[in-house]
Amino acid sequence: MKITQKIINKIEGEATLKIHGNERVDFVEIEFWQYRGIENYLVGRDYMDALVINPRICGICGHSHLLATAKAIEKALNINITKKASILRDITVGLEIIQNHIKWFYITLFPTRIKDNSLIFKALNYTKEISKAIALISGQYPHNSYIIPGGVTCDLTGVEVLKVKNMLKKIEGFIEEIISKDGSSKDLEKFFETLPKDIGKSVNRFLVLGENLYFWKNGRIDKVKEEKNSSLSKNVFYEDTFYEVGPLARNIDNKLVKENYQKYGDSIYTRIFARLYEMHLIIEFLIKSLDEFDINEPNFLPYKQKNGYAKIAIEAPRGSLIHEVEIENEVIRKYNIIVPTQFNLSSHTKENPSPAQKALIDEKVEYIDPIFKCFDICAVCVSH
Repeated sequence: MKITQKIINKIEGEATLKIHGNERVDFVEIEFWQYRGIENYLVGRDYMDALVINPRICGICGHSHLLATAKAIEKALNINITKKASILRDITVGLEIIQNHIKWFYITLFPTRIKDNSLIFKALNYTKEISKAIALISGQYPHNSYIIPGGVTCDLTGVEVLKVKNMLKKIEGFIEEIISKDGSSKDLEKFFETLPKDIGKSVNRFLVLGENLYFWKNGRIDKVKEEKNSSLSKNVFYEDTFYEVGPLARNIDNKLVKENYQKYGDSIYTRIFARLYEMHLIIEFLIKSLDEFDINEPNFLPYKQKNGYAKIAIEAPRGSLIHEVEIENEVIRKYNIIVPTQFNLSSHTKENPSPAQKALIDEKVEYIDPIFKCFDICAVCVSH
């Protein structure tokens, strides 16, 4: 049997695929070869340093890593925050997810089938406006540190709150141009002009571990475990089984997502549709949350505890993100991070494949790029 080695790029880094098969894929081994050792670098440092270091794991989902870091510290040190702080955090992280989905669709996924530079420029125009909205709250984009244990460092005026709301309405208009609220999308259908909608079916098991934004978890974090594989990444199991995380997992009960799932299963089309339609669900949640924003609430609540341990999960652009920390006398003694791409792109056996491996088995070799990239892979997060 022929074995082909293929380098996949434009996935926030690179991965190597060892493809077993000729015209159709018999099996695929997935390898990540980058490693930075951030978890080890954090040990022995003041816990506040993690707020600066961890967002730099990724330039696309830095807010998610910042939020996960703050929430892990808060749980470890028994710290509370106000609803005001929670709303501001949700807005920046929610907008980051929307921005990621737009970039992924037009800049990463679309070029695997169709070369159209006008779509890339459209995506950049949309995401530029989203960056402005994030920066109004966080002070800069990317790699801000405005989220801290106990709350946030920003303090919006009444005028700025109205400005944020107007920006969210404008972004809602951008989303409507990409995919309408009834689920129709000219660009999505254009992508599938020469691509079957029912390819890339996977393990058909879905996991949500975070509870930020409107997401609700369906699993327990203590049932997650890591295992070394043949490359520098780690496999991630839930109850010794592979599960898919991400927009399809967390929106499977949405009416329109479920309709596509019932028609096409957990295929490439359903996975892409869920990621795009999620933008509507997030922006609606963010606009509504501002109605509950109390400008008079404190931005920050003080705390005194210096020791503790916690393991938490949030929902990041690509799925469930786990941060684990142990603090002793304000110093980090242990830090561990499990990213969504590890769940979806573990590299195991043909008999027990990960979601991405399963999605590629028995498919035509020519479909490898779009199927692989429909999981919205982040190689730099894996290389943390």
